[in-house]
Amino acid sequence: MRYLLQESKQNYLLRLFRGEDVLESLQKFCKHNNIGSGQIQGIGAVSAAKLGFFDGTEYLVNSFSENLEILSLNGNIAQSEIVHVHGVFGRIDGSCIGGHIFLGCIVSVTCEIQIQVLEPTVSRAEDPKIKLKLLELPSEIK
Repeated sequence: MRYLLQESKQNYLLRLFRGEDVLESLQKFCKHNNIGSGQIQGIGAVSAAKLGFFDGTEYLVNSFSENLEILSLNGNIAQSEIVHVHGVFGRIDGSCIGGHIFLGCIVSVTCEIQIQVLEPTVSRAEDPKIKLKLLELPSEIK
């Protein structure tokens, strides 16, 4: 286990508009406000979603073209440009779908997102075994 003590710097509350891409908007906002690290949570609705599942080797991506409630968005920010978000989406029949959010999650009504900015900035590095960019944290418990 590795860890880093984070101190909250500031909080933002965002409201995305119909037609905006959730991930693209988050990336743009973080870059514009120079947010190096943070936590993301949100709710809302989308008219389309592109969600991935990492099978241990690669992301398997599914596209959905239907109205979905965003029941939960959770994620983090590292190095300003790396926005990593997962979501759970509800269907009209009460069933849910979820996964890693890719470009293509398009807001249908609104999307309300809170970003808690954290200091110091964390980074990610490619893990050669897993082939994903994982958080690099300075302290370790063995």
